[in-house]
Amino acid sequence: MWKNKLTTFLKEYLSGWDFTRILRLAFAGVLVAGYFSTKEPLYLVASLFLGAQALLNFGCPGGSCATPAAKRPNKGMKFKKLELNDNK
Repeated sequence: MWKNKLTTFLKEYLSGWDFTRILRLAFAGVLVAGYFSTKEPLYLVASLFLGAQALLNFGCPGGSCATPAAKRPNKGMKFKKLELNDNK
């Protein structure tokens, strides 16, 4: 009975995953392996952060990480006529 509920929950949970969530989770796994091989605490912190981002689906709230587009006036292109002189 509980296995059926668990598989239904997992199917629904994993159906909303996109490439970036899978990539974050994979990179978190690589960093955990790096932590166990080197005992460097920065690997563990980074893997926990990326793992939490992947599992809880949080990142930049409201698209705040997006950089604003540069606003340049559209002046058009200006050309200068060149005069060629054949003085031979």
